[in-house]
Amino acid sequence: MFPLAPARMYLASSFMWGSLFYMMATVSMIYQVEMAGLNALELVLVGTALELSAFIFEIPTGVVADTYSRRISVVIGFFIIGVGFIIMGGFPVFEIIVLGSFIWGLGWTFISGAHEAWLADEVGESEAARLYLRGQKLSSYGSFVGITLAVLIGSIQINYPYILAGILFCLWSGFAWLAMEEIHFKPVAAEERSSFSKMGITFRGGVKTIRGSTTLILLMVVGLVFGTFSEGYDRLSTAHLLRSFEFPAPWGLEPVVLFGVFAAVGNLLSIWLVNITERHVDTDDAKQIANTLSLLTALILAGVFFFALSGYIWLAIAMYIILIPLRRVIDPLTIAWLNQHIESEVRATVISMHSQSDALGQVAGGPVIGLVGREFGLRIAIAATALLLVPAVWLYQRSHRDKT
Repeated sequence: MFPLAPARMYLASSFMWGSLFYMMATVSMIYQVEMAGLNALELVLVGTALELSAFIFEIPTGVVADTYSRRISVVIGFFIIGVGFIIMGGFPVFEIIVLGSFIWGLGWTFISGAHEAWLADEVGESEAARLYLRGQKLSSYGSFVGITLAVLIGSIQINYPYILAGILFCLWSGFAWLAMEEIHFKPVAAEERSSFSKMGITFRGGVKTIRGSTTLILLMVVGLVFGTFSEGYDRLSTAHLLRSFEFPAPWGLEPVVLFGVFAAVGNLLSIWLVNITERHVDTDDAKQIANTLSLLTALILAGVFFFALSGYIWLAIAMYIILIPLRRVIDPLTIAWLNQHIESEVRATVISMHSQSDALGQVAGGPVIGLVGREFGLRIAIAATALLLVPAVWLYQRSHRDKT
């Protein structure tokens, strides 16, 4: 039975990630808004703790993955994420939720970069680019399992899905330990691990790779811009629907059920959009990827404006749902594009640096957007996040002109 073929293991992990993440995410903001009673600034600060952790640990864990083992890095990451979820869901207190969020962010940094780099080494860059999109689609399928469980269990107690998802992440860590194989990765020899010198060399190699490519530099800047946008939107969108409108309760359904339905519809649309992307976008063609990302970002910008400023609850809900698939397709296309410019030896490090640029944007922009939300209202804060995407549209167009 063990180990599984790398492609099968990656797709299985993608499905499991979608299931467990959405089990938590479906109830997350409802739990924080209603059970924990967090205000706009506190909601954003929970996310800031997550991204601060990512900013601090992204590069060190990426370097460790490139130096020691990407497989072990992924296994550790799944386990730590599980612990973070259990802490966040077990104690509806702002300070404890912040602590759990920080731990969750640490776990994510062990997976970010390492998982994609592991796959690219085991199956090759071109095949990996296709598997990233397939993995995104399977993650969307898995989300239906997670959403269903979240609705059923969350209707009993809103924080139970958090705790169950955490326990299952810890168990999946053990499965990954048995099922992942790592054949093509060349770890540093044991006698060279006695100091941080090799890690320093790997880190400098990642920096050199980025500095030598205008495309990579621009993608890092785009990551910063997108991070600044996403922190405000992700943390305030649910609160906006619950607090800015008279939230509908057809047939007496609880908010957790309705948000589960929204997420399920959004993920159906995600599968449809990924299928279109697979058919029409050549993931080996940087120009096609750049144009697609530019279009998606422009649509997200427009959708967020409609969501923030609409006075009609059903239009806001429609935008909330439509934004799910538009945002979901961006990550696999970005990773495929990054891989075209990265050597294997520093792959996890450079991908982690890109994730760190996103985290830096979230850390820098999140508290500001939270303050705007607290002082001027959720509509103004969310509309302001949309404006942050304007330079990203141009940067995507600019980036494909460079061939390095």
